[in-house]
Amino acid sequence: MSLVEELIKELESDPEKAKKLLEKMAELYPEFSFSLQVRKLVEQMGLMAEEQTKIWQEIKAIKEEQTKIWQEIKAIKEEQTKIWQEIREMIEVIKELQIRQDRLERKMDHIYEGLSASIMYAFGELGKYAGMTFEEFVRKFLTDRMRRAGEIPADKELKPVVVEGEEIDAFLEDPLIIVEITAHAKSPEKIEKLLRKAEKIRKAYGKEPRKILIVQTADKDVAKELRRIAESEDVELIVGRIL
Repeated sequence: MSLVEELIKELESDPEKAKKLLEKMAELYPEFSFSLQVRKLVEQMGLMAEEQTKIWQEIKAIKEEQTKIWQEIKAIKEEQTKIWQEIREMIEVIKELQIRQDRLERKMDHIYEGLSASIMYAFGELGKYAGMTFEEFVRKFLTDRMRRAGEIPADKELKPVVVEGEEIDAFLEDPLIIVEITAHAKSPEKIEKLLRKAEKIRKAYGKEPRKILIVQTADKDVAKELRRIAESEDVELIVGRIL
C-alpha cells in the first residue's frame, strides 16, 4: 500500500482529523478554501433542489386531494339534484292524485245530491198519503241523515222554532243549523228568506249558521237561479224535482 493510500485510509477512519486537515490546507492554500466554499454552495443548492422537489410533491398531493374533494362535492350535488327531482316528481304525483280525489268527491257529491233530491221528492209524495207534511218528512229525513254522518249528536234533532220573530222550519242550536223547507219554488224568494233569517241567527248567536234550503219542486229557470245564489252565499241546496 502506498503512502497516499495509507493517508486516505487514516483520514476516512478519523473524520475529525480529516476536517482539521482540510481547514489547515485552506489556511495554507486560499484557492483550496474557495474550492471548498464552491463545493458547499453546490451541496446547499442540491439540498435546496431536493427540498423544492419535496415541496412540489406535497403541493401536487394537496391539489390531488382538493380535486378528490371537489369530485365528492360534485357527486353530492348531483345526488341532491336527483333527490330534489324525485321529490318534485312525487309532489306532481300527489297533486294529480289530489285532483282525481277532488273530482271523485265532486262526482260523489253530485250523485248523492241527486239521490237525496230524488228520495226527498218521492218520500215527500208518499208522506201525503201517510198523513205527514213535507216539512215533517224533511225534518226527520235530515235529522236521520246528519246523525248517521256524525254531523249532529245522536240525541239532537232538527225542530221548528221561532227565533227573533222569524219562523224557522228546521233548527238546531249546537251545531248551529237553519233549514228552509218549501214544497214548490216559483221564484228565488225562498232562498232570500233563508238568508234574511240566517242574518238574524248570526247576530243572535255571534257565529255563522249552516244554511240549508230544501225545495220539493221548482221551475227550471228558478232552480238555476237558486243554484247560482246558493253557490255564492254558501247555502246547501237540494231540489227534489225540476219542472
